[in-house]
Amino acid sequence: MGNATAAKVSSIPPRFIRFMDAPGYLGMCPDEINKTVRPNVREFPIGKQGVGFDRNELDQWADAYVESKSIEKAVNQDNNHPRSERQGEAKGGKPWREKRSPISTRRAESGKSTKCSEVRDFEKALALVTGKKPSST
Repeated sequence: MGNATAAKVSSIPPRFIRFMDAPGYLGMCPDEINKTVRPNVREFPIGKQGVGFDRNELDQWADAYVESKSIEKAVNQDNNHPRSERQGEAKGGKPWREKRSPISTRRAESGKSTKCSEVRDFEKALALVTGKKPSST
């Protein structure tokens, strides 16, 4: 029966929390514990050098801290946006969003460009590719 009693005792959270365990308990770094928590809760000596806190007071401080620092969010806010544009079939949508390219209203026609600047730009580009000097026309 000694082992059963020891197992029950170890599953009960301790009432006193040492300073070195408080950062893990509250999920804060020791510097933040010193700056934010210690001034607001009682502490007491444990042994010759140890410092302890009452777990219940830490819980009360944590509750008040969350209440005073929490940020209000919209009720129907959806923070789970899809990471890709895929809209699965389960939602009743198409597998991919349909994206359309802007359509030109001009018809493509074959022929020679009549703008002199376009002709000169084309000749310069052609000269660069073929190694020939552009004509002076």
